[in-house]
Amino acid sequence: MKVYLNNKFIDEEKATINIKDRGLLLGDSIFDTLLYNKNKIILFDFHFARFNKSMRNNYFNFKLSKKNLQNIILKLIKKNNLLNSKLSIRYTLTRGYAKRRGLDIENNQKSNFLITISKLTSNHTTIKPVKLKVSKIKRLSNSLLSRNKTNNYFENIQSKLIAQKNGYDDALMLNECDKICCCSSSNIYFVKKNKIFTPPINDGALDGTVRRLLIEKKKVEVRSISLNNLSNISEIFLTNSIGLRPVSKINNRSFKNGPITEKIREYLNKLGI
Repeated sequence: MKVYLNNKFIDEEKATINIKDRGLLLGDSIFDTLLYNKNKIILFDFHFARFNKSMRNNYFNFKLSKKNLQNIILKLIKKNNLLNSKLSIRYTLTRGYAKRRGLDIENNQKSNFLITISKLTSNHTTIKPVKLKVSKIKRLSNSLLSRNKTNNYFENIQSKLIAQKNGYDDALMLNECDKICCCSSSNIYFVKKNKIFTPPINDGALDGTVRRLLIEKKKVEVRSISLNNLSNISEIFLTNSIGLRPVSKINNRSFKNGPITEKIREYLNKLGI
């Protein structure tokens, strides 16, 4: 598989960065993941806006236009002969090589920019409902790690790992006030009396592109949710840039995949998600 690294299309086995890259040593890096399906990049404008926001918020000195990024991605897909495939696309921006040790960012630091692609299955019937375990690891609502797509996923990784060790599929993460935020890499939605709700960004929710779409299309409302609010919930589902999955359990409480979830799934499927 070919990848894109710093203005070059090369074989992934030959793609290397310096061992003193700050992304490796300090997690000083940001990323985004997109879906390519039906010969187009899905929700590209939303993804680019989020990536630009992360670059600004984290003071990356890196210039990349939306048109240029789109052209690079499509060219990479073409070079891998995958134009008719369903793909996950990830681009990663690191702070780059650090001449000196420590946390200080050097002037004119040259970033590393990497794009990789992975093939996905397009069969939605094989996607199983998810069982969630409430994580004891809190997601701080005002943290930079909650409000930006950074490579600092250690808390997410550990939360999911602990959940899996206890027989669940993923972790449900709460903030410091015990409000529901999201899962390790997905937004979460609750159906109550045929209305769909999702936690606000201010509570520590992921700034998901599918979430933004559903809110802008007025299919989902934003509301703070706690575990105590689950008694009248009829359906729960998750989304990320790759797709939708229903939730069958939170801790010991079970839920069924219902008509509202299926209606949203059908809507997203028509968009290629």
